[in-house]
Amino acid sequence: MPEAAGKGERMENGEGFFSVDGGTCVKCGACVRDCAFKALKVGDGGMPEMAAPDKCMRCQHCLAICPVGAVSVDGRAAGDCIDAKGAELPTPRSVINWMSLRRSVRQYRDQDVDPAALDAILSALACSPTGCNAHELTFTCFRTRAAMVRLRKAFIEAVAAPRERMLPRWLAVPAIRMRKGGPDMFFRGAPGLLIVSADPSKPSVATPREDVAIACSNFELLANAHGIATCWCGFLNLVQAEVPWLLDGIAGIPRDHAFNAILFGLPAVRYPRGVARSAQARIVSYDD
Repeated sequence: MPEAAGKGERMENGEGFFSVDGGTCVKCGACVRDCAFKALKVGDGGMPEMAAPDKCMRCQHCLAICPVGAVSVDGRAAGDCIDAKGAELPTPRSVINWMSLRRSVRQYRDQDVDPAALDAILSALACSPTGCNAHELTFTCFRTRAAMVRLRKAFIEAVAAPRERMLPRWLAVPAIRMRKGGPDMFFRGAPGLLIVSADPSKPSVATPREDVAIACSNFELLANAHGIATCWCGFLNLVQAEVPWLLDGIAGIPRDHAFNAILFGLPAVRYPRGVARSAQARIVSYDD
C-alpha cells in the first residue's frame, strides 16, 4: 500500500497511471463515489487510491469530478482540461437549429478544406464516446482533392478486379460510367473523405459499429461548425459487402473491421431554410 502523501507531494499508485496531489486534495471522496467500476477506494488518511487497476477504464471521471484539480490520470492533470466554469456551450435552441438546418450536401467546391480546421476537428474526435471506453478507433482521412483522385482510381480498379460472381446492377452501371469519365455517384466529387474504423477482434472493443457511427456524427457536427459540408457515404458500406477487399486495398483497413465513412468539403450550394420533419417522428411515451 502506498504511503500517504504529505503537503505538496504527489501520491502515485495504480501502476503509475493514477496520482493525487496531497497538498491540494481535500479528501471529499467525490472521485471514489463517482468511480463506476469501484477501481478507487478511500485509503489511509482519507486520500483516494487505486484499489483495483484492472477495473479502471481510464475514463478520467475522477479527474473531471475533482473540485480542486488534485487528480491526474495517465499524465493528464486539471490544467490539461477544459474548465466547465465559464465554458462556452451551445444553447438548446442552437442545437435544434443545427439539427433542422443540417443537410446532406452532394455539391462541393473544387477547393481543399483548410488543413488547420481539419486538424482541429480530427483532434477533437478523441472525445467521442466509445463502448466500455475502448477508444480504439482509427481515423483514415483523405484530406485533399489530389488524395481523392488517387482514391477514386483505386476504387475503380478494386471494383473492376476479377471476381467469382457478377456485380449487382446498382454497382456495376455507375462504376462503368465513372470509369468512362461520367458522374461520380459514389463520392459525389467531394474533396475529402473520412473513414472511421474499429477492430471488433480486440477484447476492449465491445460496440464497434456504434463507436464508428458516433464518431462520424461528431465529425459532422464539428465540420458544420467550421463551415464544412458533409454527406454520409453509405455507398462505401454497400460496395464493401460486394467487394470485401475494397477498403484493405484503397485505405489499408482490414475487411473485417467495422466502419462508416463521411464525405466533406466546402459547399457549392446554399440552403436558405431547413425542412419540417417533426411529424415524421414516432414517439412512444411512458409517464408512470
